[in-house]
Amino acid sequence: MSVQFSALLAITMALAGCAADGDGNSSPSLTRPYMGKLHVIPGTIELEDFDEGDEGVAYHDLEPENQEKKEPPYRKTGVDLEWREAASGKFNLGWTRPGEWLIYTVDVKAAGTYRIDMHVACQGPGGTFHLEFNGVARTGPITVPDTGGWEHLKPFSHEGVKLAAGRQVMKVVMATGGKSGSIGDIDYFKFVKQ
Repeated sequence: MSVQFSALLAITMALAGCAADGDGNSSPSLTRPYMGKLHVIPGTIELEDFDEGDEGVAYHDLEPENQEKKEPPYRKTGVDLEWREAASGKFNLGWTRPGEWLIYTVDVKAAGTYRIDMHVACQGPGGTFHLEFNGVARTGPITVPDTGGWEHLKPFSHEGVKLAAGRQVMKVVMATGGKSGSIGDIDYFKFVKQ
């Protein structure tokens, strides 16, 4: 079996594991919540706490190792988790590139419309990303603004995200690169019911 076919099979199986039934609940997936902690919405999701699982199943990153060299690393995966004193958990998602993605198991406690508050950083105009819930895009493209430099995390919000209640698989998809080629650094998502 070729490596390409194996990777395609793993992705197909992961997406099949995300299929939703009518009430917004998903069937079991091939990933598991990081450290066994289910993310609750409304609430805050640290981007570094994506699900546990293999490359191509819980995440996809274009570089095989973390670009952050600070020891010890937050996690030993290919996902680029950047140490940052100003980040809420001392780490944020960095070195983001189009085509990369991350999976999070979430429990939406109440159906409705949400605002996503986040801290982001970007030198120059950033790129776009979007969020999918059980395989359905729910946010539309979110463009990371210029914050005046990679060292400047700034607050940013995206409104009007309609979510069904129940346990779901949230996928953060890096879509288009900005001026630097990167989408931008992202610290966390805070889901606030509108």
